[in-house]
Amino acid sequence: MRFLVVGLGSMGKRRVRNLKILGQSDIMGFDIRQDRIKEASRLGIKTFSTIKSALEEKPDIIIISTSPDTHLKYVQIATKMNI
Repeated sequence: MRFLVVGLGSMGKRRVRNLKILGQSDIMGFDIRQDRIKEASRLGIKTFSTIKSALEEKPDIIIISTSPDTHLKYVQIATKMNI
């Protein structure tokens, strides 16, 4: 399974750590903020600064960890791509 964590703030990084604890290794992350991308890359995941480039990696699962006001945007993207 390929996981894409959308939003790499404190909750997104927690999701990455939890996936690793569960034995998952194919984890990617996306955030619009460079400071969060830099921090999350220390967790050993591939990171992206655009959702388009992240989706080109063909994730199987998207975990949305953004602020609630942007959830719908990423749910619609995931639904449209059948993820």
